[in-house]
Amino acid sequence: MNTRDLLIKMLETYSPSGKELEIARLIREYMVEMDFENPIIDEKYNVVSVSGSGEPSILICGHEDTVPGFMPVKYDGDLIYGRGAVDAKSSLLSLLLGAKKARDSGFRGKIIMASASGEESDSKGINYIKNHYEKTDFAIFGEPGGAENITTGYKGRTLFEIYKKSNAHHASSSWMEENAIDSLISLWESIKTRWGDNKDFNSITAGITKFNGGEYDNMTPENASMSIDIRYPKSVEQQDVIKYMENDLKTNLRDNYSYEIKNSALPYISNIKSNLVKSFKESISSYNLKPKLIFKSGSGDMNTLGNDWKIPVITYGPGDTKLSHTSSEVVSVNEIDLCANIVSNSLLYLQKNNF
Repeated sequence: MNTRDLLIKMLETYSPSGKELEIARLIREYMVEMDFENPIIDEKYNVVSVSGSGEPSILICGHEDTVPGFMPVKYDGDLIYGRGAVDAKSSLLSLLLGAKKARDSGFRGKIIMASASGEESDSKGINYIKNHYEKTDFAIFGEPGGAENITTGYKGRTLFEIYKKSNAHHASSSWMEENAIDSLISLWESIKTRWGDNKDFNSITAGITKFNGGEYDNMTPENASMSIDIRYPKSVEQQDVIKYMENDLKTNLRDNYSYEIKNSALPYISNIKSNLVKSFKESISSYNLKPKLIFKSGSGDMNTLGNDWKIPVITYGPGDTKLSHTSSEVVSVNEIDLCANIVSNSLLYLQKNNF
């Protein structure tokens, strides 16, 4: 199959986090067809192939899951639409094609080729991989950014789930006591005032992602909850973020509240002088593009592995990152192929530059 058909089949396989088995089976079929060595589906529904034993060793990892929300898959000339077209099945495909081409072109190093589960939720896939495979010299992750952009930094993340209780009353006498929904709204307004409009990479940002409360339309709620997603730069410690939040909770909610940290990732900034970055810059330049190092306000599997293995890591892939998690995901087939070629050449440059 050509690149377009390969991606269309991936997009037609709906795979929100927690439902990755079907896409894992498809990716394993692709790996077999591309002659990757002994690809397996592990207990977390990662698909992993280990080939070669030389230097350098490198983990090449995309993610197979998406956020929820089915989108019809369609194509129009060079463009393909569908859930995961941007985030991040096209990047996974570019990595697969690039790794195959590099190996076929003489790359002698060790490649751990992985399709990870759970990137959009609990990071179960990359946590399993980092704990069950030997540390490599380098790692490449697949996420949108555009052919000329090398992602070398992500913010950290702390996801808070906040719960508030109050006494229920008839809606006509809601003034009698505190309302759990009102209290959480006040809390969010306080957080938003401080962090909600920050756009700078070196600032803390906050977003409200879930809100639940109330059961009946004529009764004030006994319980309400909301999720606040905090992203913070490397200059800030996670414990400081937690302290900020605890102060806000105490000030705005006062009592009868609790919170959980549902997910977290430490910030990660790659060594921009590493041979991995140099090799990607060299490869991108060879296609008459101007390579740029970018930093993203989000976070990803790069955070988890980079901080644990403490190796040079970059993230790379086709697509406009602003379309991630939207209903307008669309990617160019030509850019997928271009990124695959850049990945392939980067691996060959890395072999030449590093060993």
